[in-house]
Amino acid sequence: MTTLAAARTSRFACLVSCALLLTACAGIPTSGPIQQGPSLGVAENDPLFRVIPQSPQADATPEQLVRGFQNATASVETGYKIAKEYLTDGAASVWDPKAGVRVTDGKTTYALKGNVVSIQGGLTATINATGEYAVEAPGTQLDNISYGVTKVNGQWRISTLPSGLVLSPSDISRSYRTYDLYFFTRDFSTLVPAPITVPVTSSAVATVLVQSLLQGATPWIAPAVSSAFPEGTRLLIDAVPVESDGVADVELSPELLGASDETRQKLSTQLVWTLRQVPGITGVRMTVNGQPVAVTGKGPVQPIGSWPLVDPDALPDTAKGWAVDARGLLQVNPDFSQTVVRLKTPLTKPGVSLDSTQVAGVGADKASLWISRLVDGATPVLRYTGTDLSRPSWDRYGDVWVVDRGKGLVLIAGDEKSVDVPIGDLPPDVTSKSLLAVSVSRDGTRIAMLVKRKSKVEPLVARIERDGQTVRVAAPRRIDASLTNSTDLAWLDADTLVVLGSVAASSLEVHQLSIGYSSSSGHTLAPAGAVTLAAAPQHPILVGAGTAVVSSSGSLWVKVTDGTFPVYPG
Repeated sequence: MTTLAAARTSRFACLVSCALLLTACAGIPTSGPIQQGPSLGVAENDPLFRVIPQSPQADATPEQLVRGFQNATASVETGYKIAKEYLTDGAASVWDPKAGVRVTDGKTTYALKGNVVSIQGGLTATINATGEYAVEAPGTQLDNISYGVTKVNGQWRISTLPSGLVLSPSDISRSYRTYDLYFFTRDFSTLVPAPITVPVTSSAVATVLVQSLLQGATPWIAPAVSSAFPEGTRLLIDAVPVESDGVADVELSPELLGASDETRQKLSTQLVWTLRQVPGITGVRMTVNGQPVAVTGKGPVQPIGSWPLVDPDALPDTAKGWAVDARGLLQVNPDFSQTVVRLKTPLTKPGVSLDSTQVAGVGADKASLWISRLVDGATPVLRYTGTDLSRPSWDRYGDVWVVDRGKGLVLIAGDEKSVDVPIGDLPPDVTSKSLLAVSVSRDGTRIAMLVKRKSKVEPLVARIERDGQTVRVAAPRRIDASLTNSTDLAWLDADTLVVLGSVAASSLEVHQLSIGYSSSSGHTLAPAGAVTLAAAPQHPILVGAGTAVVSSSGSLWVKVTDGTFPVYPG
């Protein structure tokens, strides 16, 4: 199988130019049952408000001109044709709207000095040229955003401007959506989502997603994942037509013909999982030169439910919640009854392996980490001694991750000795000693961290890079700019973190944070005494509040059992 290199910087250009090309194809069909749809690719409960750009007003002031230009750039429906009316011919010829997006705080101010309009205000996020959405640190300001103006035929026009777009949060909420591209872990055993945030037009989102998938993984996640598509694979036509029965036809280049049966299965998996997000698509047909591509074990059309065994959120049917009380470990059953597992060495802060056969936990001294079979009467084995240990987290390789507070991140792999894991690219005011807690994604490629920065504790997400026996953590980045004090976190699913935290002086809440852009962050008031939490796909969120474990039920919290430190496998 071929691992594609990091995504090319032209991805975002491809996304937008593809969307613009398809706009011309989205009119009334003249023959046949094939349509360029679904036309919007957003769920029925996710309304998309189309921005209609306005031409420059006569006798507009320089400030009005710049404001009008920015409003016009919130729409890509006509290839920024209206937006370019605000520019001189020279500026229009060099301006690159596809270079990325700066997302302001919506409170920008404009100042005219000479023939230059400068913009000041907060910068909340960026969308780079690959479609990756990145949250900026609180207090970050727009930098060097200015527009030179000159008169053309008696009317002000913009003669110099920065590349890319400057948009408000409401512009992004109206016109952009986040979708996952799916790649594989390095060993090609589990899928990994790579979110991209793209402008949604009246063109087929299916085409945008396939074009982007074939470009390769986005730069941030690329060192941790692989793609099965042979190098150079592309769409033969810049469209993924969808038939009236919901089958998406993906016409690919001949590079695919040289792929082995196993590789075709893997790349089919990536393609089907990526396209299954588009409403109305029921199946995927791959062709080369008009002929179906044979995939062992599958017919010409692969239903969107195909390839379930590589689900990054998959947990065994036996996966249940766990907690700790004076009797030992408590297995919390679906009906909230409990089964007690007594270990010969009592453990706190438990972490349960993904297959629910082992448990790692911290001893009563808060400094020793033990691992045991998860059966009644088992004897835990001492695996690490530090100073102040966080709750351990298991990855899909059977390794245990734990924070030795004041020292850094520690990995206990199988029967091997513990190793200190380096973390690259930490913010200037953060070191490994700043870590308080970690949680590894169930696909094993990302790690969520709670980091203390001065008086704040905030969540970050980093990627896990594996090269043979070498493991490192790199490129931690923010997923939220508002939380100022966080006490615990867990992965709800491959795209969502649940964080127990607060904003400024507000009450403690349970926040659901998307990895990538989301127009809203789900949150609910935490129960009194909340300290820790647990989350898992298709399972209720559990919170350790005082000496009780409670479960979410709508906006209410219901007591499940007496106990502390609730946890799900992972």
